[in-house]
Amino acid sequence: MLIRFSFKNFRSVGEDPITLDMVSTSKIQRFKDHICATSHNARILRNAVIYGGNASGKSTIFTALLFMRHVVLNGALPQGAQVEYCKCGAGLKDQDSVFDIQLYINGRAFDYGFSCNLTQLKVISEWLYELGDKPEKLFERTGSDSVDCQGLEQNSSEVDQTRLGVYRDDFLHRAREGMGSELFLSALANGRNYLDGSALASLADVYSWFNSNFSPIGAGQSPMSSEFYGHGANLDKVAEVLASFDTGINSLHKQEIGMDELEKYIPAEALLSIKRIVSENIPSGPQTESTVTFRSDDVFLSIESKGVSEPHATVLKLRHEGSVLDFDFGEESDGTKRLFDFMDILFTKSKDKLFLIDELNRSFHPMLTQQLVSLFNRVHAQDDCQLVFTTHENAIMSFEYFRRDEIWFVERNGQGHSVLFPLDKFADNRARSDARVNKQYLEGRYGGIPVLSTGRALSALGVIGESDASA
Repeated sequence: MLIRFSFKNFRSVGEDPITLDMVSTSKIQRFKDHICATSHNARILRNAVIYGGNASGKSTIFTALLFMRHVVLNGALPQGAQVEYCKCGAGLKDQDSVFDIQLYINGRAFDYGFSCNLTQLKVISEWLYELGDKPEKLFERTGSDSVDCQGLEQNSSEVDQTRLGVYRDDFLHRAREGMGSELFLSALANGRNYLDGSALASLADVYSWFNSNFSPIGAGQSPMSSEFYGHGANLDKVAEVLASFDTGINSLHKQEIGMDELEKYIPAEALLSIKRIVSENIPSGPQTESTVTFRSDDVFLSIESKGVSEPHATVLKLRHEGSVLDFDFGEESDGTKRLFDFMDILFTKSKDKLFLIDELNRSFHPMLTQQLVSLFNRVHAQDDCQLVFTTHENAIMSFEYFRRDEIWFVERNGQGHSVLFPLDKFADNRARSDARVNKQYLEGRYGGIPVLSTGRALSALGVIGESDASA
């Protein structure tokens, strides 16, 4: 589970870090099932909804988490990161950018992060702590010169200590010879196997969270997996859920196509990538299987492999109430296609996953957004799945759907930097439990709304004179 995420000097966030805190600080009793209990007695929230005007920085929060994930999984800062520093204000080009995340994994809490100079593509420092009554430093890396692994060494066997020494020396050698953009965590976790109970396994646990327990869905971006589509999922149940959103769909089925027909459905570049993924995930035994899905505006396609048999491809077909013919995926409305993005949220078998969504309400009627949020919280009331999303949809800014400490606002300050703050900051009568928060938000009581100037626009359009623009 995500406990806390903080970053600075990235896109619209300047030298003052912003922090998304998923720990409940409110004493309110409503929606107790929105709290995920932990062995550390921490009250971690299930939801966070982030509001703000256009260009306020909502998507920057989404992108920053995505950026951190990309760096961890790829092991190094990407070339494109050189221009990702905050450009609002002087001197930030040469200042460090910092990304820090706190996670609750398998009964343990960790704090992992790194600082870097984006323009130089150089990691300045990196750290991993285990949190408790007293934080324990597992490792701390300083540039390309040293990595203090005393915390890991103290709790490791002689064999693990030897392995750690070899891995550390190899990493430092590469760091000195290269640009210094690699991460120590990734180098020691990606592709390494550690026994359960090994101190080194904590490295793999944190790395694995980014790989397996974090599912981002961007605006116009399909999810990275589609659990509900393959692996024996019941498409009849999916159709029932889609029908509950008044889509008109009453059944789904998969139509097999030849592997040689894939080029008709998938762009050449994407097809090469998919074939590589399929080859890398060939089942290792007669009882194993794997599924690779591909989504676009025109097609929902799956390539499935089982045992030693050849892989086969299928496309999703949809049947509507009153129709006698199937519909292709590309014939559906934007809103219906968008709903498919979120089926994994409801049908996932994972008991601990963060779903991060940018612009949840895109192409949705407000009532669909309300329905999706309500279903998520009902379905996952007994597990540790979390939903963090940005939106403009104020119809769900209500204590009927969220706790006060689950609602956040983002806006730009006088320097053009994004700032993030919770509704819980307004713990007086302006945000009491029976307040019409959405109405008060649009009145500007909490900030995080666009500052509009009709006069300025009319003056530019020649409707009124410049002297009247400020009136």
